[in-house]
This record gives sequence, structure tokens and C-alpha cells, in this order.
Amino acid sequence: MLRELNDLEFFCLAVGQPFNIAVMLRIKGSVEIKLLESTLSKLQRRHPLLRVRIISDENNRPWFTSEGVGTIPVTEIKRIDDSQALHEFHRQLSMPFDFENEKLPLIRITVISSPEITEIIICALHTISDGFSMVYLFRDMIKHMVNPEEEIIPLDFPKKDVDIFTPKVRKMIPKTSFFARTVYALLRIYNLLRYVFIGKRKPAEVNIKDDDLEIHFCKLTKNQTAELLKRCKKEKVSVHSAISTAFSQEHPIMGSPVNLRRRLNQQIGESFGFYSSVAVYKKKYRKSLNFWQNARRLQVRLKRSLRDRKLFFVHKLLSKAISLKFLRKLGTYYIEIVTKKNPFSVDNLGLLDKLIQDIGLDKFPTIEMFFGGTTNFLDTFIVLFYTLRSEMHFYFHYTKTKYSQKEIASYAETIMKRLVKAIERK
Repeated sequence: MLRELNDLEFFCLAVGQPFNIAVMLRIKGSVEIKLLESTLSKLQRRHPLLRVRIISDENNRPWFTSEGVGTIPVTEIKRIDDSQALHEFHRQLSMPFDFENEKLPLIRITVISSPEITEIIICALHTISDGFSMVYLFRDMIKHMVNPEEEIIPLDFPKKDVDIFTPKVRKMIPKTSFFARTVYALLRIYNLLRYVFIGKRKPAEVNIKDDDLEIHFCKLTKNQTAELLKRCKKEKVSVHSAISTAFSQEHPIMGSPVNLRRRLNQQIGESFGFYSSVAVYKKKYRKSLNFWQNARRLQVRLKRSLRDRKLFFVHKLLSKAISLKFLRKLGTYYIEIVTKKNPFSVDNLGLLDKLIQDIGLDKFPTIEMFFGGTTNFLDTFIVLFYTLRSEMHFYFHYTKTKYSQKEIASYAETIMKRLVKAIERK
């Protein structure tokens, strides 16, 4: 492979380094490392971006190349206790990839093993992977470990000679840097007046160190999950809107990753790559209305933010017409101002049961836990949720300098109570 990064990949790379995405699977029992390594080697044929590195041309524009790139490195660590895996997970997120090593792909695996419990951590450069790609990769990995003789079907997208954006969206994207530089000047003036002269607070750190990261976990029971899904259907409210409403009292401005696979100029399907954008929406919770009335109001606002004009505006502003260095500066100002320096995100992976069905899980060690995260950018508070084995799981990703463990535990309990109360409301 040899192709220039497309608009989505370029945008993601501009965040800076490290900016990684990782998922962790905890299973009962152990895995055979040789089988894992051979399976990953096969999957590099299915997903071409698993065997690439980044180079720069004479104009300092980034390209993907597969020349000289080897197999995915697998590091095995002897398991000591439960806290070890979480520490390693955060370390992987905070460790940049070595762009100078021509043999290393932009993905690595860590296995923390013992005969009783094993954790598998997959960490990739965010530029080559979104959340759904990680789920698809884990699914393919389990499927071919269980059935090593099954044929590998290559997925070769996106094509280098086909525009990633539809013609309608492409018309929105400027061909010069004039628009971006004008907006940057205005944002700097706004930032100076609001946050410097008024003295709101100092700018947030762009990337957070691993020892400042923390995760809190909670979940709804099978019965509560079933009742919530049933109530959402009755109220004609999406599950994502309902969950977002539960957080909106404290976070009226929130963002959510949006899966673009069906909105691009190519049939992406289940290819491994970065096919994501972010919808940012604002809706204050009205205490004079009940939960479901607020949820319907939020859903209307969310749907508006998903229109092409709003969803792709960030790509109009942060386009390939400007350099990576300038895009990083502009993006940082833009995100801090849009979120009022309090970035909060609700990430929804949906029904994992549906995504990983029919892969031979009955022949694979029992999955005890699955979660993911990204390198913390601008002190963002992220809530990841999904449904697995008919239970809705929630993972609160936060920084310890901003929140205490007690505060997050209390807040998570409040959110669970709100959802249960909403379910029970007549």
C-alpha cells in the first residue's frame, strides 16, 4: 500500500502524539501466544491498515506505506493482580508509536497472562482505527483463533483513487487555508477576551499522562436494561438520547462520536480504519419537564447536529488545506471554546452481542470484561456504554487531577438512579 492520508485520517493525525485508541478484553483462562500471533498475521491480509506506517513526502504531507512493515508485535507479561491490567491499558494509551522504525506497524498487542485470568490489550494509532474497527478486529481475532482453518477474506478499503467524501460534502471543504486562518484569528481574539482578560482558567493539557487517568465501571442489570430499552421504544426516544439526557443536567454541552461508514463515498462495511466524526450538541435540562420530555428535546437537537452541514463543519474548518501543525493549534482552540473548556463525551458502541454473534464464542474462554478508551485529549470526561449479554455497561474515563474517585463513584450512582427512576416513571 502507498497512499496519502484521506481527510478523516489527516484530521485525526493532527491531534498530535500520542493519540491512541485501545481496547481490553479480560477472559477466564489463558490464550496460546503462538496461535494469537499467527491469527494476527492472517488478519493483516484482511485489514490492510494493520500493516502500514506513516511517511512524509517532500511537502511534509503524510502517507501510508506498507513497505518493510512487519507483523504486529505481541508482548506477554506475567499477570500479578487486577490493577496491573488497568495500569498497562493507560500506559499503552499514553505511549507514542515509533514512526522512525520501518518494521513496526501502527498497532501493538499486550497479553497479561495467567492460567486463571488473562487480559488482551490492543492499542492502535487512532488515525487508523475508530471504536467500531476495534470491535470488528476483536471479533475477527476470536473467530479465526477458534477456527484457524477458515479462509481469510481481504477487505481493501478505502481506495486511494476514490474520494472518501461524497460530492455534496466535498463541495463544503475549502481548497485553500483562507477560511481556517480567518476563523483561527477570531478564535484567538475570543479566547483572549474571555479566558485571559477575564481569567477563567489556564488552558487544559492537550494529552494527559497515564498516571493521571482513571476508570470507573458500573452497569444496569438485565432486567433494568430490558426495561430501559422497552421504555425508549415506547417513548420513541433512542437509547443514546436517553443516556445523554441522564448526563445533561451537569453537562448541557456534550459530544458524541458518529459512525460515518454509511455516509461516505465508498462502501466501507467492516473495514478496519478511522471512519468517524464528532457531533457536538447543546441542550439544557429543564427541571419543569420530566425525563422523557427532556429526552425528546435533546433528541431533536441531536438529530440536527447529525445533518451533513453541521456534522462535517469541523472538516470544513480543519481540512487538508492547512498544515498538520496549524490544524492542531486551530483544533485545540476550537474544541476548548465550543465546549467552554469542559469537554464531555458520550460514546455508544450499541449492542455488542449483535456485533460479535456467530463467531464461536462457545469455544473461546469466557469473556469477563470488555472496554476501550482513547488517549485523553484536553482533559475530556468520556462515558463509554454498550450492551453485552443483555446488560448495559458504563465506563467513566476521567482524570484524577480534575475528579476524585469518590466524586465519580457518587456521580455514577446518581446516573444509575436517574435511569432507573426514568424507567419506573408512569
